[in-house]
Amino acid sequence: MPVASTVLADRYELGRQLGRGGMATVYEARDKLLDRAVAVKLLRVDGDATARRRFAAEARAAASLTHPHAVAVYDVSTSEERPYIVMELVRGTTLEHVIDGQGRLSTAQVVAVGSQVLAALHAAHRRGLVHRDVKPANILLPDGVVPSRPDELPGVKLADFGIAKATHEATVGLTMAGQVIGTPRYLSPEQVRGQRATPQSDLYATAVVLYEMLAGHPPFEHDSAVGLALAHREDEPPPLDEIRSGLDRNLVTLVHQALSKDPADRPADAVEMREALLRSQPVASGTHVLPGPDASTQVVPQRDAPPATPAAPGRRSPRLLRWVVVLALLAVLGVLATQVLTQPSAPTAEPTAQAQDPSEGAGQPAGAGDAPAQEAPAVDAQPEGQADPPPPAEAQPTAPPSAEDPQPSE
Repeated sequence: MPVASTVLADRYELGRQLGRGGMATVYEARDKLLDRAVAVKLLRVDGDATARRRFAAEARAAASLTHPHAVAVYDVSTSEERPYIVMELVRGTTLEHVIDGQGRLSTAQVVAVGSQVLAALHAAHRRGLVHRDVKPANILLPDGVVPSRPDELPGVKLADFGIAKATHEATVGLTMAGQVIGTPRYLSPEQVRGQRATPQSDLYATAVVLYEMLAGHPPFEHDSAVGLALAHREDEPPPLDEIRSGLDRNLVTLVHQALSKDPADRPADAVEMREALLRSQPVASGTHVLPGPDASTQVVPQRDAPPATPAAPGRRSPRLLRWVVVLALLAVLGVLATQVLTQPSAPTAEPTAQAQDPSEGAGQPAGAGDAPAQEAPAVDAQPEGQADPPPPAEAQPTAPPSAEDPQPSE
């Protein structure tokens, strides 16, 4: 077993052991060249040079995968006594540890974890990679946090892409000494039958993980690995809604569809399964799910609208006050315009002693107007005792009567 002083390829200095499985042991290590912490997985592969080359080719293909929910592969080597893979070091825990500790997860957490795993699988399938060993132990949780939203980061990290296939190809067959190669609890029926694993096999294993997160235990349990494998091949899983009440019917239907024995009855691909999974979860406050291009599903935040503030008692809204002010100004302008148009022209200033036209006073009754009625001598009357002037020509008007003979009032 490697110890802390072990150095691989004069570059990777192994540290403490992080985990151990049936096929590999994982160590924390330091990359001396780049001076960074990494994880090194030493595989237990007993095979010839052909098996090593197959393993190296598969691991290098996995190294070409870059996705936020997939553990990055940095380096691959088959030159040592045992092949190893250098990977991104994720500090936290695994989904397996969380399920063992608390059992069931909330539906929001199930949808979030499942959607992120399926997103990573879709990216791998597009590159021709099949994971072949999807299980809670390979779903890492950075900082030990289980995401509760599909868009939550860092979310989950799916590890060990491509390793399961290379390990299977380096063995004699599906079973050895009564043991099923792989993880029997999550094997698809076609893998149990010895058939080649496909992307549909990854969807089946993901459905087993979804079932386990919802129920608190996997759909099939048996004392032996062979019994588990046969259950996957022959038995129907117990209905989820009988184990846990209150689950969304669409979510239950999706999980059981993905657990179909026939790969053709499962969702067409990881994208279709992910979209159905997202639709099964009601949109939470602050999150909005929109259909994206190519009928895909995007999940975008959505800010909550601020609550409407009621207006203070007796206080008008600003918009209404603006209209009132405008109307008042228009009314004032209208009044001013009316006064200007209707006001008569100012009379020409004349001396107060100006003679009055006899024709104007002839038909004017006494007392007309606002002044009090009184007898007043004419302005142009002759002084008392003076003889009347000669009569004017015919073209001139008749002179007014004298003050001694005032004109009677009509």
